[in-house]
Amino acid sequence: MMENEKNTSNFKIIPSVKEVKYLKKAIQSDNLCIQLTGVHIGNLQQLSHICHQAGKTVIVNHELVDGLGKDRIAFQMLKKLYHVDGIIGSSITKLHMMKGLNVKVIYRITLMDSISVDNALKTINEVKFDAIELRPYYHAIEFLPTFKKVWDGEYYVAGFVNTEEKLKKCKEAGFSGAMTSTVELWNKKFEK
Repeated sequence: MMENEKNTSNFKIIPSVKEVKYLKKAIQSDNLCIQLTGVHIGNLQQLSHICHQAGKTVIVNHELVDGLGKDRIAFQMLKKLYHVDGIIGSSITKLHMMKGLNVKVIYRITLMDSISVDNALKTINEVKFDAIELRPYYHAIEFLPTFKKVWDGEYYVAGFVNTEEKLKKCKEAGFSGAMTSTVELWNKKFEK
């Protein structure tokens, strides 16, 4: 996912750390990118530093960082104070604020119904981002081909990616990788 990432295949498994007690396991995984989801403004800087010391890059969903504001200053803080390498968000306005911060911007699209799919497809070309996260798993698999017709870039899947079989289906479907909080999947390997 990030430039210095190593893996045994092109498909990336990105550990999503919901509880700090699993950070060590994520750091010990072969994946060089970690998504910190169970964080707040009081511990993000330290956790980001720990990840960087271990040679990992850090991404966060700004909507899940407890205590973080929702304005341009908050996004600048994510880069300058908390030193995150990538930011996930679902708001077009917020995504525009993130560009220019020298971070990877990931557009999070939740596929709830046909209206959400239609709206996302209409807005893709209005948003400046580096990758797309489609969620949840079942709908992401189904709609990836539709989205790839509109934008041909990096796609990640998240939400209920909790078995090895689901990971394999994500890879076969053509995703660049999967974000999962299922600790047992963090070290799975796939053939190229």
